Amino acid sequence: MSSLVEAQKLLAQAAIEAQEARRKAHEEAMKQLAEAREKEVARQNESTERQKQAQEKAAKRKREEQEAHDQALREEAELRRIVEQEENRKQEELDKIVQLKEVLKKQLDEMEHAEEKAKRELRDAMLMSSPSNDSERVMPNPLERFLQKTPA
Repeated sequence: MSSLVEAQKLLAQAAIEAQEARRKAHEEAMKQLAEAREKEVARQNESTERQKQAQEKAAKRKREEQEAHDQALREEAELRRIVEQEENRKQEELDKIVQLKEVLKKQLDEMEHAEEKAKRELRDAMLMSSPSNDSERVMPNPLERFLQKTPA
């Protein structure tokens, strides 16, 4: 019988050892699972951080591109404004030149008119002062002829 008790003891000891081995294996598996979870959480956090950084970088690049575009539009508008001012200045200068030309033309016309008048007056004075007879003299206009024919 003692061998039966010894066999039971051995079986109980083997069962305890097997249970202890299962418990240790379970603890080891739980430890590995916890480590794997920690690694997965860290990997996800790292992935989320990389995505966040990539989004921030893309947003910054987009902002910079928009700012560059806006700056280019401002520069283009400034250039158009400068060109328009220059065109307006040139047009004003042309208008002044045309106005001056009109004034000069008017003055020239007045001078030509005065010259013609002076020539007529000089011719009339020369005709009046010449000692030739009336038949040789050419009357410049009908009113003068009429005045010359009336009795004095």
